[in-house]
Amino acid sequence: MSFCTDIKNELAGIRPPKRCKLPLVYGFLLFGRSFSYKRICMQTNNNVTAEYYARLLSEVYRVTGEITVGGGARPTYKVEVPSSADRLKILASLDFGMHEGAINREIITDARDEAAFIRGAFLASGNLSDPEKSYRADFSVKDEALALELLELLSNHYIEAKISKRGNGFVVYVGKSEMLTNLLTLLGVTERSLALIETTILKSVKNNMNRASNCDNANISKTVEASIIQRTAIEYLERTGRLETLDAPLYSAAVLRRDNPELSLSQLCRVSPEPITVSGLNHRLKKILEIYNELIK
Repeated sequence: MSFCTDIKNELAGIRPPKRCKLPLVYGFLLFGRSFSYKRICMQTNNNVTAEYYARLLSEVYRVTGEITVGGGARPTYKVEVPSSADRLKILASLDFGMHEGAINREIITDARDEAAFIRGAFLASGNLSDPEKSYRADFSVKDEALALELLELLSNHYIEAKISKRGNGFVVYVGKSEMLTNLLTLLGVTERSLALIETTILKSVKNNMNRASNCDNANISKTVEASIIQRTAIEYLERTGRLETLDAPLYSAAVLRRDNPELSLSQLCRVSPEPITVSGLNHRLKKILEIYNELIK
């Protein structure tokens, strides 16, 4: 089973709040294979995703999502709405073609709606590489307008993405480890996000070990553990818009740690743009952790 399949199976196990079900299924619909009066179809290689989508259609619209299976060694699952009356009901509920832009923003009104919508979009059209091999996530999108609006939604959550042309459609992709961390957190698989942070740091530490054979393994382990905890706190503050509200000394310490995850405290002090002692930097980072712990209580 691939890393991406594991992630999608985990996402399909999340039970969304009632208010988030419509944005979630809306993401499926817009990013599926077809979405029109003539045909509503979502295609996937994952039977768990297909069953999840069909269940959402039933729960949100009380319509039947018919699942068919094709292909050989790697089956393809299609979920279609066979009834023209049901398709019309879905389209009418979303004011399809009656609103400005590719996405009806009256359905996606806040950050929770955006997260649910992007989760549906990823389940319908997304792919994710194994971070042990490369850092990349992408969404296959039918038209440029929809791709641009997805780019905007991702940027609302501190996720930098790009667009490229692929065949008759487009790809919205994320290619940096820190952006993938933010994406996984947004999708709702926080533990995977933390694991990715650890993988990234361990890779960086390993590279440093190859360049400096006299590294002390015990100190490296402590550096990794401390950096993971500190980065988790800093990224949370950044995602929630609280990072820039910190006073100048704490903000500069947070940015220094965020941008140099593999360095020890003494190494951070050497690359700091302002003079600071190890004890002074350690005090600031501890204060940031205290703020983070208070916020998540």
